[in-house]
Amino acid sequence: MIDDEKPHCFSAHPMTPAEDCEELHWIVPRHQERLVRVIAWTCDCAAIFYELCQTGGLWFIRRNHNKQGTWTVAESDRWPARQAAAQWTALLLGHLR
Repeated sequence: MIDDEKPHCFSAHPMTPAEDCEELHWIVPRHQERLVRVIAWTCDCAAIFYELCQTGGLWFIRRNHNKQGTWTVAESDRWPARQAAAQWTALLLGHLR
């Protein structure tokens, strides 16, 4: 039997941020890169969802925020893949926002 009352989410949901979580430095994208590959993402059922992206050999996290029907996008600094993967994991575990 399928539960019709709740949406079925297939993407990750970040954990609630810890009280002492580290804050990422978010910037408004100055210009759009032509080729951005989304590596991973969180579920878009919440007002804020995240994407782990790659462009030009560097990776970054993109934050998408829907506030009363208006979307804003912010991006983290760019990192090498290994460092970005660690940041992404920290975000999912609530150690980073």
